[in-house]
Amino acid sequence: MLTVILTGGGSRRMGRDKALLPWQGETMLQSLIDKYTAELGPVAVSVNERGRFAFHSAAELTDPYPGMGPLNGIVSAFEQTDAQTVFLTGTDLPFGEPELVRSLAGLMGRSDACVIRRGEKGIEPLFALYGRSCLAAARGCLSEGRKSFRELFGEIDVRYVSAGELPEFDLERILRNVNTPEDYAAVCADNNI
Repeated sequence: MLTVILTGGGSRRMGRDKALLPWQGETMLQSLIDKYTAELGPVAVSVNERGRFAFHSAAELTDPYPGMGPLNGIVSAFEQTDAQTVFLTGTDLPFGEPELVRSLAGLMGRSDACVIRRGEKGIEPLFALYGRSCLAAARGCLSEGRKSFRELFGEIDVRYVSAGELPEFDLERILRNVNTPEDYAAVCADNNI
């Protein structure tokens, strides 16, 4: 399994690059690279522009469809590596748990993707697993100008995992996004960072 951390967003709501926010003595991106490398193995960083970050411990995957959003992470991972399964996550999810990723892998079975569904909060496509079998559909969506994960999920076999199947995990914390300066200030205060 290859972990792919998405960094291509414009960070418009944050006002500065979320990947470079200070986090536990390093940047948010480097903290995630270190955590997932130690726990899950190889990590790659999905970027919208080559050379955007100075790091040496992860491969760099450049978006094949510039400006078309996070589906690029799936396409670039399978086009630019030999990975059979990708764990896709965002640089703005600092509390991701490798153990949850392993649990999702155990639940995926022969499905093309394994995605958490949280009732009213909807699906979590940016903390999910994708198999190589998703590549053609993801590439097709992007080449036709369709960048929504919902479009992709209409064309592949998705294993939706309910929160009830993951009772041992604090999904509110794990899937907490840091999108705004207020979000960042709150998580820093809550975690003494």
